[in-house]
Amino acid sequence: MKQFDNVRAHKPEGIENRNAYIIGGGIAGLASAVFLIDDCYVPGENVTIYDQLPVMGGSMDGVKISEGKYLCRGERELEPYMECLWYLGNKIPSLYTEGRTITEETVDVNKADRIDAKARIIWKQGQVWDGISKFKMSPALAQKMMQMIAMPEEEMDGLTIEGFFGNTFEEFKMNPTWQCFHTMLAFKDYHSMIEMKRYMIRFIQFQPRMEHLDGILHTKYNEFDSLIDPILRWLQEKGVQFVCDTVITDLVMDADCNTVTKIVGLTKGQEFTVPVAETDMVISTLGSMTQNSTFGDNTHPAEINRSPEKGFFSVWEKLAARNAKFGHPEKFVTTVDKSKWMTAFVTVKGYKQFCAAIRERYGYPKDCVTGAISILDSSWDISFVLYDKYFAEQAEDEDILWFDGLWGERTGDYIKKPMADCTGEEVMQEFLYHLGMLDQYDELMKHCYVSLSMMPYITSQFMPRNSKGDRPRVIPEGSKNYAFIGQYVELDGDVVFTVETSVRTAMMAAYGLTGIDRKVLPLYQGQYDIRWLVMCLKKMLETDEIKLKDLPPINPITIKKEMQGMLDFINSTPTLSWDDNTLY
Repeated sequence: MKQFDNVRAHKPEGIENRNAYIIGGGIAGLASAVFLIDDCYVPGENVTIYDQLPVMGGSMDGVKISEGKYLCRGERELEPYMECLWYLGNKIPSLYTEGRTITEETVDVNKADRIDAKARIIWKQGQVWDGISKFKMSPALAQKMMQMIAMPEEEMDGLTIEGFFGNTFEEFKMNPTWQCFHTMLAFKDYHSMIEMKRYMIRFIQFQPRMEHLDGILHTKYNEFDSLIDPILRWLQEKGVQFVCDTVITDLVMDADCNTVTKIVGLTKGQEFTVPVAETDMVISTLGSMTQNSTFGDNTHPAEINRSPEKGFFSVWEKLAARNAKFGHPEKFVTTVDKSKWMTAFVTVKGYKQFCAAIRERYGYPKDCVTGAISILDSSWDISFVLYDKYFAEQAEDEDILWFDGLWGERTGDYIKKPMADCTGEEVMQEFLYHLGMLDQYDELMKHCYVSLSMMPYITSQFMPRNSKGDRPRVIPEGSKNYAFIGQYVELDGDVVFTVETSVRTAMMAAYGLTGIDRKVLPLYQGQYDIRWLVMCLKKMLETDEIKLKDLPPINPITIKKEMQGMLDFINSTPTLSWDDNTLY
């Protein structure tokens, strides 16, 4: 989008008389409120946000429990091409850097401390994996990767990643492409091939240096402090009403499911209804990835919550039962054992030498964010990150690290039980075993608090689905006054499990419902930049010069189909002007 197009629109007639009800106080809901107020002229006092939790922020949490004890379920990976997110952030003043917005602050901290993985993958109790630079693929696997790009999404309906790669999957699993890719994004063998294809295309710009995590960004502090809290304060100043500890149980609609007429909810066990006019706006999440999270600590495991009460997921199920345009939530939220995983957020107080030893071992500076370090031979599939100062109020003698177990249902390599059944002390033993640092366990645990989080639906958005119909549109067909936001709506060309998805859907909902004459910021499409394509191909072939003989062969039986797919892909490339377009 040209800056000539990125200008304020005229105020819609009668906008000051329209109310907006936002269901879900995560980043998607908060962004919706900002766009309604700042771009669409809705008065702040006309906006109400409902959330089930006692505090707004949704999945982007971070809190001090008590002295030397912090909690954070995890963080989202950020990158420079999240156009809607950084547009949002440039509206909001930083709480920690005077005169800077939260976007400008994030730019500053990444210039000062740019993530550069020194040891992206380790194994054999802490050794750097010697295969990290061996990206070259066999002709069969390279052909499969090219087929992935050419194949239309509808031909991948219901297909898993393992199912697509077939007999090349075992090779792919040991290729650094998969090892870096799946541990960054929490992909598993049985997840949607459609979503993997979208990720490989959407983030093609990071594949040439994925083993260094080049381009992955971090905020100044945790995402609640750095992003959510400043947005909340901005919205409070605008007069937005926040209703916490409230469960929305239904959206009552007309017979055609085109207009919301009532919002039904529960506060402190008491049912309430909010009448909604056709001129009002209802913007709602379809559910939270961290719904029904449970917590453990050093001596208590985090039990799995299998309750049939699933927050707004339960409302989505009601809506889908009424009309097919609301999709098929059962594809995503009925297989807890495939969508859950567990994290450990560790505070080390008064024992700085522990994290210092890990940094020194792998060549990281004293004070930096390491980026993800994954353990190749961990049955739990552990990845971990060391942070600098993660909380604004964090004491000088406190270190923070975080790790997850993507396959926590498997028996551990040292602790012979699933991660899901382990206490924080047991989880730390397994972690230290894989670092070759078990001899430090007794002393470390004198200084260590482990906050465990079990999230039953954290990768539910990755479950196999069809390319059309399983997820509703942001503004479903026929809708007169409602829109859906977050990770479970259909968003052409973009991926789920990102902050950008939440913010982009918020922008689409706000602009669409108000009818503002303003375009949604375009999606970055690096796959149309020949420079990225060449860099990726050189990486896959391990060559500095691409020659025809090096290209993977194409099966003669399928050559016409695959080549037509490639031609369709190439011919759909928009005509661009490369005015000052430089690589990150």
